[in-house]
Amino acid sequence: MLRRHWLFAVVAGCATALRAVVQLAYQPALIFPDSERYLQYTWHFVNGHWSPDWLRTSGYSLLLIPAVLIHNLAVVAAVQHLLGLGTAVLVYAVLVHFGARRWLAALATVPVLFDPLQLDIEQYVLTDVSATFLLVAALVVLVWKRDAIGRAAPVVAGLLLAAATIIRESDLVVIIPAVLYLIAVVRPGRRLAARAALLLVGFLLPVLGYLGWHQVSYGRFDFVDYDSQFVYGRIAQFVDCTGVSLPPYEQSLCPRQPPAQRNVDFYMWDPRSPQVTLKAPPGMNKGHIILDFDRRILEHQPLTYLKVVAGDILYSFSPVRGDGPEHYPAWYHQFHTYFPAHPDEVATIRASTGRGPHVQPALAGFLTGYGRDFYVPGPLLAAGLALGVAGMAGIGRARRSGLRAPCLLFTIGVIAAVEPPFIIATFDWRYELPQLSLIPIAAVLGVTALAGRASDRTPAKEPMSTDRLSTPANQQTPTSQ
Repeated sequence: MLRRHWLFAVVAGCATALRAVVQLAYQPALIFPDSERYLQYTWHFVNGHWSPDWLRTSGYSLLLIPAVLIHNLAVVAAVQHLLGLGTAVLVYAVLVHFGARRWLAALATVPVLFDPLQLDIEQYVLTDVSATFLLVAALVVLVWKRDAIGRAAPVVAGLLLAAATIIRESDLVVIIPAVLYLIAVVRPGRRLAARAALLLVGFLLPVLGYLGWHQVSYGRFDFVDYDSQFVYGRIAQFVDCTGVSLPPYEQSLCPRQPPAQRNVDFYMWDPRSPQVTLKAPPGMNKGHIILDFDRRILEHQPLTYLKVVAGDILYSFSPVRGDGPEHYPAWYHQFHTYFPAHPDEVATIRASTGRGPHVQPALAGFLTGYGRDFYVPGPLLAAGLALGVAGMAGIGRARRSGLRAPCLLFTIGVIAAVEPPFIIATFDWRYELPQLSLIPIAAVLGVTALAGRASDRTPAKEPMSTDRLSTPANQQTPTSQ
């Protein structure tokens, strides 16, 4: 095994050593305001208060229970570093399985193994690493046998997608490319219906269970109670109430400053924000009022809204990693020579571990320089996504490569994973974490398809129809070079 996959073993070994440096540099783990809330609800669960968070889904807080019980947040960071390595293993394995050259498959793991964004977020008590690992695992399980997919794989893939959704609500959308993949590869229709049903059963049972838990606790069948407030923070940067017919109780939601002077973070979270100070008339729900205001503005300024969303999407492929179109501070996903935490976050660490944070200056200094000089540039990721699209579209030899459907799954999958936050929230680099694993898979599958490599090495007994995305059922999947 090591002789055949020595290159990946060397690359993964170097990435493991780098993660050890990150783990030792910032002890016990890095904390963000969102981290405080996840830990707060973990303590609620530990103390027997079993109501989910009304602001964010609580799947991650449930995962934190063992670490909180032993008062050791370093365990959280260590497990997330292992999940990052595990994600790289999945990337490499699925690419080799589908006939990619081993050196190219190893190259595809470089973003998830070495990008400083990935390394930094793995050290944070945040949802992104665990959710991304579950997404990648779900898609790999689903695609592994192509059209020979059995009964277990759709159920397992559905369960993994459900777990990712309960950890990070926006991952709900990834069920769409999973269903599209089954439609592309499974024949006949009766078998397709059975496999799709198994996927949806595995996905819906945990998701509906969580929604029911929230319903029992708050009287609302939803993941959270704060969705309209997120959208308000999203649109506050461009709202123009001129010409909009608003009820008197909604008029206070109109920002007073010119758009160029508005701080989106203020309108989202500040206690003085109009959506926080809003007084709902008797018998009316504050969240419903904000939702009604959001709808009126989106109907009044649809093109402006689409322009803002498109700007964030384009910025996600920027050559540099700045603060984004909304100037949301990017400092927390960067390495520093000091421990990046505010006083309240330090207090959270002390409450959870019994001691304060610690930084190793030499190691932190090395990581600061590393993070500044080495990262995957956005245009390269955009090119990788384009290769996945080319493979999915069946350009040239890709039409008969047998890889169009896998290209579809990972190309549409990464779009479904990273685009939803732009619709309801401002730009944040950590939402882009799935790019570092799913785009390289799509890119290498696209290159392999365009080269016609898979079909050249494993000719089918029957020619594949040009309008089918799937591989013929009697075609064997290459597993080695």
